[in-house]
This record gives sequence, C-alpha cells and structure tokens, in this order.
Amino acid sequence: MGAKLSVNLLLRASFYRLWRSASFWIAEAVMFAAALFELAVSYPLRRQTGILDNRYMLFALMSGVVLSAFCSLFVGAEYSDGTLRNKITAGHSRAAVYLANLLTCSSAGVLVCLGYILPMAAAGIPLMGGFERPLPAILWFTLCAFLMTASLCAIFTMLALLNANKAVVAIICIFLAYFLLFLGIYLNSRLTEQAVIPAREYIENGQILVREAMPNPAYVQGIKRKIFEVLYDLPGCQAVELVATAEACPVRLPLVSLGVIAASTAAGIALFRRKDLK
Repeated sequence: MGAKLSVNLLLRASFYRLWRSASFWIAEAVMFAAALFELAVSYPLRRQTGILDNRYMLFALMSGVVLSAFCSLFVGAEYSDGTLRNKITAGHSRAAVYLANLLTCSSAGVLVCLGYILPMAAAGIPLMGGFERPLPAILWFTLCAFLMTASLCAIFTMLALLNANKAVVAIICIFLAYFLLFLGIYLNSRLTEQAVIPAREYIENGQILVREAMPNPAYVQGIKRKIFEVLYDLPGCQAVELVATAEACPVRLPLVSLGVIAASTAAGIALFRRKDLK
C-alpha cells in the first residue's frame, strides 16, 4: 500500500510538471504541424484509394524521433533541477521514482501521437472520405503503434535515468531513434525483395528479346532472413512495418513491445537502484 501511494504521489507531481513542460508542448506542436502538412499534401490526391489510411499511420514513423528528444529532456530535468535527489531524500523508493517517470513518459508518448491522430482523423475523414480499412483494423493498428511508442519511451526513460548528463542522453536517444528507423527501412527493403525476378520482354537493336525468370540474388533467405525478421520486429523498426504492411498488424508486434517494456523496466530499475546519485 505504501509503495502504491508513493507512486501515486510521484505521478501527480510528474503530470503536474508535464503540463508545464515546454518540451512536451513542442512535441505536441510538431506532431500537430506534421498532421496539417500531411493533410495539405494529401488533399489533392484525395480520390486515390487508401490515401487516408497511408497518411494516418505516419505518426508511427515520427513518434520515435520526437519522443527521444522529449524523454531525454523531461527526465533529464529531474537531475538538473535536483528533484530526483529530493524525492529519494523524502523517502520515495527508487523503484517508485523510476515507475513514475516511466508511466509519465509513456502517457506523454500516447498524447503526442494523439496530437497527430486527432487532426488527421477529424479533418481527413470529411475531406478524403474516410478509411479504406474497417474501423476495428484501424483501432488495432493504432493500439499496436501506441504499444510500440510506449516501448520506445521505456528505453528512453531507462537511458535518461541512468545518465545524469542531459545533453549526452539526448544525443544517444535521438541517435538510437534514427538508427532504429533507418534499420527498419533497410530491413523492409531487403525482406520485401522477390525470390524470383520475373521474365520480361525488352527491345535491343530493334529486336524483341525475352529475359527468362531467374533467382533474385538480393533475396534474403535461410538463417539470415530469420535474423532480419527478428530485428524488423524491434521498436522503431516496427514503425516501418506498421506503415508498410497492407495486412492486419501481426499479434507478435504488441507482444514484442510488451516484452521490451518489461525487460527494459526490470533492467532499468535494477541498475537505477545501484546508481550513485551524489
């Protein structure tokens, strides 16, 4: 009961600080502006099938980079302002302090995503005629993206609480977010290669020639493909998968996200308990 009360008190303080955080409102403004930009770009193409579906999920690509900056600055302020040591001195456990920051950053991550989703849905549905996918599929994709965002926030929170240097943490988190995003793009390009290059006709010196079907040397197979598929499910890489897939979001993606949250939180609390805060 005491630990629960401690977390509740810390959460109230963290959310109070969140509403007053410039980095949070800047993150919201960035996502809101991105939604307006996508709407402006998409409107002339509104007659194309599935245009709103494709634009809607783009928040998954942007959230990692935006939240890497937010989490590092928001949590890093705990060190620079001296509030972290004050909480420990006041009798709050390190686990409670860690969980309060994690829950606040994860909640902020969902709110930042909603900063893109709400204007995109509110204006996109009347302007572009709604989604091609059924509503349950859209909601499932959104839930998968929220869990992926929470898993990234869990990683960023762990890094920020284990390093008191706010500038260094910001650089590491932003680099990690970009690395995972570009890794996802690379893995998507490799995993979507066709196993066989189809036959095609072409003209050479006025003659019609036929190139027969042949194995694609760029096709990834065997154990290498299995490794690529595992990496593709990592947070950050998942963002590309969520945007690129035309099928339903696989159940394994939210399970991977939950696993990352659990593993990073357990490791983060264990290391945070041993950290010297002096």
